[in-house]
Amino acid sequence: MKTIKLLFLLTLVTTFASAQTTHEILWAIGVGTDASITIDQGDTVNWVWSDGAPHSVRSLGGSTETFDSGTQSPPFTFSYTFLVPGTNPYDCIVHPNMQGVITVNQVAAVDDNFRQSLSFYPNPVQDRLKVTSLYELDSYQVYNVLGKMVLQGAANGNITEIEMSSLQSGMYFVNAKSGDREASFKVTKQ
Repeated sequence: MKTIKLLFLLTLVTTFASAQTTHEILWAIGVGTDASITIDQGDTVNWVWSDGAPHSVRSLGGSTETFDSGTQSPPFTFSYTFLVPGTNPYDCIVHPNMQGVITVNQVAAVDDNFRQSLSFYPNPVQDRLKVTSLYELDSYQVYNVLGKMVLQGAANGNITEIEMSSLQSGMYFVNAKSGDREASFKVTKQ
């Protein structure tokens, strides 16, 4: 059972750790719609000159970010890392019909990653609630629907069990903390 839990946690860590991606666009006359892509904030785009002609990559008016490779002859690769969410129309100054749009999606913040990494079960709970996270948990608090804290305790690592058998049936809110990050979720006690 511990092996399965460890594999689950490692899978989640790998998923969150591989956030930045490099995308490649073969930059040539007749590139067509392949020059427009949607990426995540922090991703890099490599334009690779893939024919014998000189080209450039430059952002156009209205672009969220400004970039310009200047006119270059092959073999050449121009790389740019997009940090701001938005749209970035661009073209080749030598061949204006070579154009595209890089659309940059905002990625989740660290607090959002913490919140998304939390898993809790069973829900509804009878006795023990198990809370797992990619982040090491420091502590937890349990509140009733009136906002009164009814339980609190120190957490121990990535997996913590909260003893809820002493609580009455009803709805509760669990607040889990990891360093300066915290997230709350709703649990029903049977």
